[in-house]
Amino acid sequence: MDQEKLYTLLTREIANELTEAEAEELQQLLQQYPHASYIREIFMKPWQETGRPASTEQLSDMQARHLQRLHASDATPRVTTEGETPVVQLAKRRWWRAAGIAAGIALLIAVGWKFIPGRTTAPQPQKSLATAKGIRSQLLLPDGSRVWLNSGSKLNYPRSFAARGPRVVELEGEAFFEIATDANRPFRVQTKAFTILVLGTSFNVRAYPQEDSAVTSLVDGAIEVQLDKNGQQKVMLRPNEKLTIPSNLFTARDNEAAVTEEQRPAIHLYKQRLTQIRDSITSETAWVKNKLAFKHLELDKVSALLEQWYGVEISFRDQQKKQLYFTGVFETNNLDEVLEALASTGSFTYTKDEKGRIWIE
Repeated sequence: MDQEKLYTLLTREIANELTEAEAEELQQLLQQYPHASYIREIFMKPWQETGRPASTEQLSDMQARHLQRLHASDATPRVTTEGETPVVQLAKRRWWRAAGIAAGIALLIAVGWKFIPGRTTAPQPQKSLATAKGIRSQLLLPDGSRVWLNSGSKLNYPRSFAARGPRVVELEGEAFFEIATDANRPFRVQTKAFTILVLGTSFNVRAYPQEDSAVTSLVDGAIEVQLDKNGQQKVMLRPNEKLTIPSNLFTARDNEAAVTEEQRPAIHLYKQRLTQIRDSITSETAWVKNKLAFKHLELDKVSALLEQWYGVEISFRDQQKKQLYFTGVFETNNLDEVLEALASTGSFTYTKDEKGRIWIE
């Protein structure tokens, strides 16, 4: 049952015991039950023990079974090393704490979200839009927000957003958003690198899984970039700013769950101004106007843009050519025109093999 699984995963998250696979499953369930985000926010606050929780006889049969499972999971003593606080002495307290959290979450879910504004009792049907390499697409979301989806990208979104509560979509790849303003329903874009929160604005997100960094660029309004799944670390962006972070940030921080904040390695963030090339053209958002633009970019990354833009494969016979830098703005469907313009600098040549692969020499 999805709801029972949901409060089980919420309980494990609060106890800091989620595995990477469980964290992904939890995000999917929160998409299906968006108002569970309210419950999550309530129980992620520092826990205050105010007394003994209700006994299992006072809980529903489903809750009682869940508490028994929690009790069984804490029953095995764990060995401690010198200097550590013996965890066996705290096991009973932790079990009652987890039991209380589980009971509270289960109670809210079991009664059908009765105490949550704008509740929904059924998962929101999901839709998906994917674009192949060389293809770009536009989409009007149910709330009136508009999305431009770049090539090789995928957007998951609900068929309709709940009357109240957050509007949530999932992105893999690159997209430009113009968000319809709704103060009662904040908009969230979830990627594998970060989560973006916004009320009404326009911004670009680039988070391809094969790239080593993810970038969000703000054109108008204001956005908040969450750097962890609990929303404890945030960065605010102003118009004409962009933020670059490691693309595996969420996964890396999950793997460091047992590490204290003092022991965590520093996160390398780069906040910069948008890259103006000429007139009002910025390299981060030019693709929305069907312009391919880049400024002082390595040929290695330029070739990746060309692969996505034209749906081709580009390889290097001379690896040193990857370090060449180029600036350009192109508005053409002819790849040869772009390659000829770049090669006219005399810094490299290119050929095509019988399979159509382009080789840079």
